[in-house]
Amino acid sequence: MTDEGIDEGRPLLQQLAQLRPAEYQTWLLRTSRGKARFFESSRLESLTMIKWWVVPLLWLPVAVLLAAQASRALPPRALAGAVAAGVPLWQLIEYSMHRWLFHAAPATPLAIIAHFLMHGNHHKYPSDIDRLVFPPLPACLPAAVIYGCLRCCLPRALAAAVFSGVLLGYVAYDCMHYLMHSGHLRGRLRARHMHHHYADDRVAYGISSPLWDVVFGTQPRTKTAKSVE
Repeated sequence: MTDEGIDEGRPLLQQLAQLRPAEYQTWLLRTSRGKARFFESSRLESLTMIKWWVVPLLWLPVAVLLAAQASRALPPRALAGAVAAGVPLWQLIEYSMHRWLFHAAPATPLAIIAHFLMHGNHHKYPSDIDRLVFPPLPACLPAAVIYGCLRCCLPRALAAAVFSGVLLGYVAYDCMHYLMHSGHLRGRLRARHMHHHYADDRVAYGISSPLWDVVFGTQPRTKTAKSVE
């Protein structure tokens, strides 16, 4: 039992809904090893877990189909440029969601539950190997929003090509994130991400690239990070 009254051996969501926002933040900052159960229902619990390989298996064919569709209307150079432009666009989306959505401070019980499901659980249990990538169903919502925005701004073929690049960037991000936490990817990118987890969660919001941290001034000042491995 924690100081906040949380029994991490029991399903967490109902317990977290009883916490005040400050208590939740304090509890969240104390990293725990292993994994926890979220729901009483085994079916609901299974929806929160996913193997990393599902992400490329699902989204890479979609990216290829979109690029193939766009190739009917775009010359090769324009197609390649549009797909390439989608990658840094994804990295900006990744940075923005991580900084301003996933690290927003929840103020109500419902917001606490939503925050924990979206991202808080990953900071609390960073070694939970089955919750390192985004499950397909919740990923469909931001995907639809991003594609809808592109369609509002660009012709159909160009929007499809850029969104293909966005999906490629997303797949790279999720796979890299898994490899960082599973210990299979080392180097500066991993060190930055571990710094975000174990030293200062107000910096290093970019995972697949430091580009937007440099642009927005959230690059870590030190290159070292603690590790739980």
